[in-house]
Amino acid sequence: MKMIQYPWLNTIYNQILFSYDIKKGHHALLLYSTQNNGEDILINSIARWLICKNSFKIKYCNSCSDCYLMNIGQHPDYYQLDLKYQAQSIGVDSIRDCIDSIYRFTQYSKSKIVFIQYIEYLTDEAVNMLLKILEEPPDNTYFFFRSRKIINIPLTLLSRCVKWVVTPPVESLGIEWLINNQKLDNILFLTTALRLNYGSPIEAKVMLQSDQWKARVELCNHINDVIKNGNFLQLLPILKNKEHRYIFISWLITLLVDALKYRQGVKEKFFINLDQLQLILNISVYWKVLSLHNQLSQWIILFYYFQRFDNINHELLLTCRLLNWQQGTIESCIQ
Repeated sequence: MKMIQYPWLNTIYNQILFSYDIKKGHHALLLYSTQNNGEDILINSIARWLICKNSFKIKYCNSCSDCYLMNIGQHPDYYQLDLKYQAQSIGVDSIRDCIDSIYRFTQYSKSKIVFIQYIEYLTDEAVNMLLKILEEPPDNTYFFFRSRKIINIPLTLLSRCVKWVVTPPVESLGIEWLINNQKLDNILFLTTALRLNYGSPIEAKVMLQSDQWKARVELCNHINDVIKNGNFLQLLPILKNKEHRYIFISWLITLLVDALKYRQGVKEKFFINLDQLQLILNISVYWKVLSLHNQLSQWIILFYYFQRFDNINHELLLTCRLLNWQQGTIESCIQ
C-alpha cells in the first residue's frame, strides 16, 4: 500500500505494518516530528489496517464495513483525543472517558485504536491514568501518540512506547511533491518555502497558498526600505503585530543568517531565502561580520523571550532592539 498523498511516509508505514503483520508490533507507538510531516495521515492509515476485516500483508481492503466507517470518520472502535478549543492541556477526565468507553462498549472490529494528539499536553493526573492502562492494555487495543515537543513528555510515559521520528523528505522529493500538488512551479519560491518550514512540504504548501507568503514578501520589502532610509523604527508596526509577531521575527532572523553566510563566503545555493538575494546582499553590506553576528544573537534572544514570557512589554523591547540594530550597538534589550 503506497501512501500516495505523502510518498515520503511509505518507508516508515511499511516498516510499522510489517512489525504488526509478523505479530511483533507494540501496543503503544509515539510518532514525533517538530513540523507537520503527515503523522496524522500515517497514524490513520496504520489504524485502518489494524481495524480492517480483510487486511493482508501491508494493505487494507478499503471496501469492508470497517473501512467504510473509517472513511466517514464514524468507527466506534476508533477514539481520538486532541486539545479542546483554547484549552491549555488534556485533562484526566478526557482520558477517563476514553478508557471507560474502551471497556464499556463491545468491540465492533478486530482492534480498538486510541489516538492522542499532542500528548505533551497531558496533565500529570492524565499521564498517571494513562500509565495504568498502558501497563496492562486490553486485548487488541493499540495506542498511538503524536508529539511536537518530545522533551516535554514524562520519561515514565516515553519508556512505555516505541518511538518513531517522522522526518521530512529530501528537498528534491519535497519540491517534486509541491509541483504536483499546487499551481506554482517557481523552483526558487518552492525551495525557499521548504527551507523556511524546516523541510516540511505540507507546511510549505500552506505557506504558499495562504497570505503568509505575501506577508513575508511585504516584510522583506519593508526591511529593504529601512536599510535605505536608515529609519528602522518603521518596522515596529509590522513586528509588534500580535498575530504574526513570532513568525515575522523568525523570518527576519533567517535573513540575518543568510547575510552572515554571504559575508563568510557561503555559496548562495545554501541560503534559506533564495528569492531575496538582493536584500541579503544589502544587509551584508550594511553591517560587518562581527556586527551581523552580534545582532543576530540579540534577535534570537528576543525571539526566545517572546516565546517564553507573556507578561513583558513586547513593543518596548522591539523598539529597543530596532534602535540598537539601527545604530549597530549590541546592548541587550532584555537587560
